[in-house]
Amino acid sequence: MALCATATACAAPVPGIASPRQVIIGFAETTDTTAPATLASLAQTSQVAVSFVAAISPRSAAYRLDCPPADPACDKAIAALRAHPAVRYLEPDRIKDSR
Repeated sequence: MALCATATACAAPVPGIASPRQVIIGFAETTDTTAPATLASLAQTSQVAVSFVAAISPRSAAYRLDCPPADPACDKAIAALRAHPAVRYLEPDRIKDSR
């Protein structure tokens, strides 16, 4: 029984540690949203690790940014991505990101 209680506690979010930010990026043109080159370009532009989550359309996908929403560097990463010439729009994934 003690093991079950411990396992449940380990599965819960750790207080004080924010989860990564999830966003939806719409591209100006049809884009291979899972391609290593696309992920590398997004990461280079934002200066944070970027992970593919799910395709939404041929021009948009959900991505996880490895930065906590409360971190000012995360806002800078998002601003840099919005300014990228291939990005048409970037918005929070409201299903996964309460911000």
